[in-house]
Formats: sequence, structure tokens, C-alpha cells
Amino acid sequence: MFNHSDEDIAAQYADRLDGEDAYTTSEEKRLRWKLDLRLIPILWFNVTLGAMDKVTTSTAALYGMKASTGLTGNRYSWVGSAFYFGYLVWCFPSAGLLQKLPIAKTMASAQLLWGLVLIGTGFAKNFETLIALRVLLGVLEAPIVPGNYLIVGMWYSRREQPIRTGLMYTGLSVCFTGPIGYGIGFIAGADKWRYFFWITGAMTCVWAIIVGIFLPDNPVKAKFISERQKAIAIDRVRADQTGIENKTFKREQMIETFLDPKTWLMFLFNIWISIPNGGLTNFAPLIINGLGYTAQRSTLLTMPTGIIQTVSSYMCNGGVFLCAKYLSNYQLRGAWVMFSCIIGMIAAVFLYTLPLYNLHGRLAALYVSYFYLGGYIVALGMNTANTAGHTKKVTTNALIFIAYCVSNIIAPQFFLARQAPLYVLGMGAILASYVLSMITMAIYMAYCAWENRRRDKLDSAAGQKIHRDTDFKDLTDKQNIHFRYVW
Repeated sequence: MFNHSDEDIAAQYADRLDGEDAYTTSEEKRLRWKLDLRLIPILWFNVTLGAMDKVTTSTAALYGMKASTGLTGNRYSWVGSAFYFGYLVWCFPSAGLLQKLPIAKTMASAQLLWGLVLIGTGFAKNFETLIALRVLLGVLEAPIVPGNYLIVGMWYSRREQPIRTGLMYTGLSVCFTGPIGYGIGFIAGADKWRYFFWITGAMTCVWAIIVGIFLPDNPVKAKFISERQKAIAIDRVRADQTGIENKTFKREQMIETFLDPKTWLMFLFNIWISIPNGGLTNFAPLIINGLGYTAQRSTLLTMPTGIIQTVSSYMCNGGVFLCAKYLSNYQLRGAWVMFSCIIGMIAAVFLYTLPLYNLHGRLAALYVSYFYLGGYIVALGMNTANTAGHTKKVTTNALIFIAYCVSNIIAPQFFLARQAPLYVLGMGAILASYVLSMITMAIYMAYCAWENRRRDKLDSAAGQKIHRDTDFKDLTDKQNIHFRYVW
């Protein structure tokens, strides 16, 4: 007998729009605009605040935090890594919370607490306190980006997701950290770095309240759209076979996640691609400062790094969107990932080889080395689009962000204090990471293409939009013969 707990939460809306109740294209477009205007700004600021808050120490370090808290030797590197220890420990528990509890409310609660932790960091006086607070900050940020991707998967089709994830995931946090960091440079006293934590922490607390009020947990519970619009929103993602949400934990889906080759290929990819992130986000301001610029000017000179990240995100995700629109059989997601890796690798070569006195050349190379972000975001979108079954989704997300944490824990350790400001070992690690990223992505693409061809031969209903035998049954991509992978 079929157990209704096995069904997706959207099953109750699955067949409401048949026959005379069918919706028009213009009706769908109006709804999509409504969704974009409500969801994307909130998701964007969720990511932007997280990106800003986790690198607060890099700006604070310019204003005397290292001396005030006794960060001698490589202690600063461990402060950078500590955040990811907390994130790592809490990846699986936060995945469970995102499945069992209302997603938006869980994210808002975590943001409120992490804002308070940031404010507390402004009162830290020693290395031990900083480590503890940074670990706690990592714990609290763990649900945010996975939660964002779960929400994108609920509301948007796989064809629509790349452009939305590109808009959501940018490097524009520097538009806040740069001006705030520049402004506190005018504050008198040796402990001006503390103000940076107090200001950013207060911003996060205010934002948490906004998220709790305006971000819906899922399409079924959304209050800003009508019942008919809920049915349209759910029908729009029906053909993808990824489902919306199911609150029942399914052990067999978790086991499948660990046995799926795609899981481990994407896990390895995220290990490699996050090496540049872990190194550059913690050390870029110090690299710029080491070129001879003042602390106050260094905060402003970090801002172009975010512009490059945003250009990369828009270019790569926009490229995927255009390929999906005009070359429906060739979305080329993996190709765009490799493109961003190649650009980042070329920049890293220049950063590795240019002499220290070539200030403008080294600055330009440092900026362009942030181009990796576009490919990283496309890969996260591929992971979302290629995973079905709610328990499998949250388990896969947890593993991917464990890889992200491991990489960001390791990366700062390549940046040895005695090698400042060139950080030769760190630059070499970044170069190697790009090569490994491209190799791993090529294998992932080949596997997805092979699996699609295998399924085409077995699936007698290939190409149909509606599959009543599998729609909203919370099946995994492995269990559902109608599922096709994007690559």
C-alpha cells in the first residue's frame, strides 16, 4: 500500500491545472517575475552577508586585530581555518534541520544568532576567544547556502536556475566590506578593528528579521501568491522530476547518495575549486597591504576582487542560460566551469611569476584570479539540478559543503607567514587546484552523458513532460528512469 509520507509536499497541487484550468504563457511569465522580485533579492543578500561576515577577520587584521589578540606566527591562518571547522562539523546536522524544520525560519534563526556572535567577536581579546567564536560562526552559517539552493530548486526549473543562481551568488560583499573598512579607518584609537565586527553583526541581526518575515518556506506555504499561482509554480518544475520537498527522512536515499559516483566526483571538484577561495579570501588584503599600500587604502583596493567575481558569475551562469535557451541539447555547463578555471589559472600564473615591484601587474593578476567563482557557482547549480529525492538532496548538499570546508581549512595553511607577501607555496597550490578541477569536471561530464544515453535506450516514455508514475513521488534520480542529467 502506498504511504502518503512518501509523496512530495507538492503532490496535492499536481493535477489541478488539467483541461480548462490550464494556464497561459503570459500567466506563467507574470508569476515568474513576481517570484524573481520576491526571492532573488533575499537569496542574494543571504549569500552576500555570509560572504561578508566570514571574511571580517581579513579586514580587521589590517587595523591591528593581530596585535591586539596575540595572533603571532601562523595563528592568523588558524583563525581563518577555524570558521570552516565549525561549518564542517555542522554540515550534516544542518542538513537534517533543513529537512525537518521550515527552511526559511531555520535560516533566519541561524542568521540572528550569527549576528550576535559577530558582535561578540568585537569584544575578543585573545587567540582562544577568536577561535571559539569563529568556530561558532561557521556552525551558524552552515545552513544558509544549502538552504538557498534548496529554495531555488523548489521554485525554478533547471533551465531557469543558472541565471538565478548567478544573480544570487556574486562577489558584491566587497561593496559593503570596502566602504565600511575604509570608514573605520577614520576612527581614533588602536582598537578600531572592533567596530568592523559590531557594524556587520548589527546588519546581520536586522536582516535575519527581514528573512523571517518575507522568505517563504516552500511554494505550498507561500502567502504572497494565490492558490492558482501555487499550482502553476509547482507545475513549472514538474518536468524536471526533482520534486519540491518531503519532510520524511529516507535512509535508502542517504545510502544511495554515498554509493553514487556523481556524489564523489562533485565532492572532489569542490575540494579542488575551493583552494583559491580559502587562500585568497583570507590573505588578499594582506597581499595588497604587503605591496606597500596603507591599511585604509588596502580595504578599498580589495573591492575589484568582488567585481571580478560578479562578472565571472554573470558571464558563466548567463552563458549556461543562453546555451540552454538556444542550444537545448547542449547546455555546456561543464564547459563554462572549465572556462572559469582556465581564466583563474592564467591569472594565478602571473601572480606566481611577476616580480614584487610590478605593483600594477600583480594587482591585476590578483583581481582576475577571483574568476574561479563563476565556475564554482555553475557546478553548485549542476549538483542541485542533477539530484532528486529530498533526503538525497540535503545529504548531497551536506557532503558538498563538507568538501568546501575541508578545502578552506587546508588552503590557508599553504600561505606561510615567512613567505609574505608573495606566498609562493600558496600560489602553487592554487595552480594545482585549477588543473585538478578541470580533470574532475571532465570525468563528471562524461559520466552524466553516458548515463543519459543508457536511460534513453531503456525509457519508453523519454521526452514526455508528465510522468504520472513518478511525478512528485519523492524518487531519487537513480530510482527514476525518466530523470536526465544536465552537464
